[in-house]
Parts: sequence; C-alpha cells; structure tokens
Amino acid sequence: MLAGVGCLAQNGDKYVITGEMTRDSLRFTPQAVRMVYLACQSDGKEVRLDSAVVKNNTFRFEDNGSVQLLLEPGNITVQPFDAHYPVSAKVSGTPSNDVMSGYYAVRGKDVQESKVRMNNLFNSLPEEVKNNPEQRMDYHGSVFNINTVMQKVVALEYLRSHLDSEAALFIIKYDIYHLFQPKTIERTLMRAVSSRLRQHPVYRELENKIKASNLKVGSPAPDIAGVTPEGKEISLSDYKGKYVLLDIWASWCGPCRREFPYLKQAMTASEANDKFVILSYSIDSKEPDWVNSIEKNELKHKNWIHFSTLKGWSSDAVSLFNVQGVPHTVLLNPKGEVVAFNLRGEEMLNKVKRIIEGVETYE
Repeated sequence: MLAGVGCLAQNGDKYVITGEMTRDSLRFTPQAVRMVYLACQSDGKEVRLDSAVVKNNTFRFEDNGSVQLLLEPGNITVQPFDAHYPVSAKVSGTPSNDVMSGYYAVRGKDVQESKVRMNNLFNSLPEEVKNNPEQRMDYHGSVFNINTVMQKVVALEYLRSHLDSEAALFIIKYDIYHLFQPKTIERTLMRAVSSRLRQHPVYRELENKIKASNLKVGSPAPDIAGVTPEGKEISLSDYKGKYVLLDIWASWCGPCRREFPYLKQAMTASEANDKFVILSYSIDSKEPDWVNSIEKNELKHKNWIHFSTLKGWSSDAVSLFNVQGVPHTVLLNPKGEVVAFNLRGEEMLNKVKRIIEGVETYE
C-alpha cells in the first residue's frame, strides 16, 4: 500500500504521518496489509521514500530532519553530526558548501541579534505597555521592521562577496527571493551574478518564477520542458522564431476534447506554413492515458508536438502559467512573448488564420 506525497526539499522540521485503517485487507484479497509505503512522483516515476509496519490497524511515519548539501567535486565533510538534529550539521570541504556554511553562520548571528533587539525592547517598556497586547504590538512592529531590514542587509552583503559561486543561486532562491519584489530580484541580483551561472538550472528556475509573477499580454513567457511520447526532451523555448499555441490539456478533460476539431482545423490552415506550431502539454500523470488519447483522437501533425512530465496538477506549467482549469491556451509570438490567453474555438481558429495569412503580426 502506497501513500503518495510530493517530493519536496525538507526545511529541517520533523514530520510525523499517522493513519488508522477502517479495513485492513485489499479489495480483491482477504490478506491483511502488513506494511505501508510512503512514495512520491519524480519525473513521472514512483520513488519509494519510507515504510511503516501496520500494528493494530495503525501506522506511523516519522522523520527527524535532513542534512542539505551541494554536490560538487571534492571531499565534502558533514560534521559535527547529531542524529537527533541532523539539520544542525555543518557541511564543508568544497567551495560551494563552504560558501553556504559561511552564509548560515552570518544568518545565525543576525537571528540572535534580532532576538536581542526584541528582548531589549520588551525589557525597556513600562509595565502597563507590557501587559497591554495592543500597545505592545505597536512597539514590536517597529523592531520587527528593523529586524527585517537587517536581514536584507546581511543577506545582500554576504551575497555581494560570493556572486561567482553556485551557492549564490541557492541563497537567492531559498532565503532572499521572498524578501523582495520579483522585479527587484531580476533587475539587481539576477544581473549581478556571474555570467557563467546563467545556464544553471536554478538560475533558469528563478527566471521562470520572475516571468510567471508578472505574466500578461506582451510579457515574455516562462519556459517549460517535458518529454514527447517518443522520449525526446523538448522545451517551449526550442520553438522561438515561430508562433506557438501552447495548449495545456489532459486526456480526462471533456472541454479539451471539444477543442480538438478546432485545433485540427488550425493545423490544416497552417499546412504549407511552418511559422506556426501547436505545443500540447499534458497534465496527465499516467503515460498510457496520455499516449492513447493522442492516438485515439488522431492528434497528429508535423507541426503539432506533444510533451509532458506526467506530474498531473504538480506540473510546472500549472504554476508557471497560473492554470486554474484545462484546457488552458497561451498564444506566443516568435520572440516568446504572450499574444493572448485562453483562445477557444472559432476565436482561436480565426486568430491563427489571420496570423498565418499575415493579416495580424505580433513580431
């Protein structure tokens, strides 16, 4: 028996999962369930994370935290290591891990100084203010703002000295991103890091988050990647230079099926013109459902490309394009900028025809 969860980086907090079975046998066998497994989906494949023995129809998963480190060539040392509190371990020995360790040290010092500022404030307040939550919060709010500013200063000052390290990207992603507006991150920090880091997966992930935060007509679209039914890895950015109708759909979606005839007509209209393609991104989680739907509904054309990560609603496309339901379409110009959202039926078909005929251009 599997309990499915999303694969997420742990933040050091202990997790406990408990459950009680109302019935301990499977549907088609009287044999009692003796073991429960905790698993997640990773790149469309099931990864087993943990197991628990079933006792008296109950089970319990428990984790005590984790040690996070950056894998790179060299001798990485994890010490001191207290199995009760793994997150407190110090990681060192390679350039990026040394940078991260240094950052945790200055951040820890800032946290302690923030506590001192808050305690000093509380101790300085008159008794009548200490005992009045409303009045006390006015003072605490001021110190909280000071502590927030100092957190930014400490983080940016440290980052400024390590802009050529891969660790800088992880510091931005996990510690700094939430402290500033996405546009500020883009215009300052993303432009400041070393140019050699701009092909790093975390850099591209940050770029996508920034684009998704301000997605509107005329803005550049975030990039998404996946695998075709034939096993080829492709990305939305591979098709820059063409008009692209990004069609986010699923095999189980009735409204998606109602759009198939219009998508086929769009392909027919572009038969002699390779400047337009449809990229159909499936949010299915089971490959047979996805592939069989393509075959059954004859969704094939030289300029109709299918791809997916088979992650269901956890697909990157869902969050990056703010998908609330399917079908969800985004029309992009050759520069990769958004032309329109959620074109459907005749409206979509007419727009595509006018682009193909050159009546409308968005280049």
